[in-house]
Amino acid sequence: MKVKFFITLSMCLFLSGHTEAQFFKKLKKKAEEAAERTVINRTDEEVTKGTNKGIDVVTGKGSNDPSTSNGQPISYENPSKEINTDAKRAFYTTDVIVDTYDDEKQSYTTSYFDSDELAMKMSWTDQNTGSPSEAFNDSEGYFISYNQNEGHYEKSNILSMGAMSMMAPTMIINAYKLPVDRFLEITEEFNDKGLKVNAFIMVEFAFMYSPEDFRNGDYTEAIVPCRGSADCTKFSIVSEGYEGSYILFDSDDRLAEININMKDNPNFGTNEGYIKYTYKNCEVNLPSAVEKKMFGQDLIEMGLDPNKN
Repeated sequence: MKVKFFITLSMCLFLSGHTEAQFFKKLKKKAEEAAERTVINRTDEEVTKGTNKGIDVVTGKGSNDPSTSNGQPISYENPSKEINTDAKRAFYTTDVIVDTYDDEKQSYTTSYFDSDELAMKMSWTDQNTGSPSEAFNDSEGYFISYNQNEGHYEKSNILSMGAMSMMAPTMIINAYKLPVDRFLEITEEFNDKGLKVNAFIMVEFAFMYSPEDFRNGDYTEAIVPCRGSADCTKFSIVSEGYEGSYILFDSDDRLAEININMKDNPNFGTNEGYIKYTYKNCEVNLPSAVEKKMFGQDLIEMGLDPNKN
């Protein structure tokens, strides 16, 4: 998927300057890989690639599911849950399971979101090794994965800092032809309340969108059967190159599916895939993790987040 234009533009805006040029070069590369993987599927082979340990935490290297850490039972903690808890739970009102599929890479992932714990677990099969893998997200935008070399879990929030947190959701919304106005409205609300935008990638869409957001002339609407009901609402995308693509809401007006059949898009290429939402109870416990920061990350954070200045 061709996202280099968007990433390059974003990095030029957010990471301009010549100081620590080599660091920024590595950061740009890793951020590009992570964002591109997210647009098409969280389970890209890039999860296991990379050399820089700080960014490897973000991109998920070494995230196989360990039963113990350094020979000891895994401990659990979720300090982010205690920050702006009421505001977060007012938005994230129910548990949801998100299944994604990318036809080009023949890759699947399942994400489990626990609204009580305000935590998400992602599970997939490593395409290089065939082994099951997992990673986690918390409500403050930390990505948590297991570092096999160090024998413990690590977490990083470098891709959720300030404007960088907008890259992946902005590309997804553009690639999947989702309504932009509603996303910008929610983003403003999150910023006003001190909440992290895109803490749980793609999960937010389930709480953000309703059928009314799609009644804007960019879609054709139809009532169709789905999931044992006769009155689901289907919005077909009318843009050229998106024939057969649609967004589906269930009989309770909950987002049920985003199905994309994209051909010869000048920015995103050709690809097929889906995001499916199922509203079932989930239990997610976040493993205790050591925070990893890139060299100079505090200074970068000040530049990316105006609230830090």
